[in-house]
Amino acid sequence: MIRALAIALVLLLGVIAWQRGSVWKAQASATSAAAGQKSAEDELSAAQSEIGQLTTVVAKERADAKAANALAARYEKEKTNAQTESDRLVAELRAGNSRLHVRWQAAVHTAALSQAVASASQSDGRVDDRYESAGRIIGAADQCDAQVRALQAYARQCGGEP
Repeated sequence: MIRALAIALVLLLGVIAWQRGSVWKAQASATSAAAGQKSAEDELSAAQSEIGQLTTVVAKERADAKAANALAARYEKEKTNAQTESDRLVAELRAGNSRLHVRWQAAVHTAALSQAVASASQSDGRVDDRYESAGRIIGAADQCDAQVRALQAYARQCGGEP
C-alpha cells in the first residue's frame, strides 16, 4: 500500500510539474503574444499616421495643380485678349478711328505727302506696315504683361503667399 501511495504521490507530483510547465509555457506565450500585439498596434499607428501625412501631401499637390491650371488658363485668356486688342487697334488705325502717337503719326503724314506726289496707281504699303507694327508692338507688350502677371501669381502660389 505504501508503494501504491508512493507511486500515486510520484504520479501526482509529475502531473503537478507537468501542469506548472504548461502554465509557464502558456504564460510565456501570452506575454509573447501581448508583445507582438503591442508591436503590431504600434506599426498600425505609425502606418495610419503616415497615411494621414501622405493624404495631406496629395491633397495639397492637387490643390496646387488646380491653382496652377487656373493660372495657366487665365494667362492664355489674357494672351488671347492681348491679340484681340492688337487686331482691334490695327483695324481702328486703318479705319481712322484711332491715331498713332505723334512720333509715329509724323511718319504717316510724310507718307501721305509722298503718296500725293507719287502716282495714284502706286499704293504706299508703309502706312499699313506702320499700323500693323504698332498693333504687333502693343500686342506683344500686352502678352508680356500677361505672362509676367501669370508667372508672378505662380511664384506667389509656390511661395505660400495668397
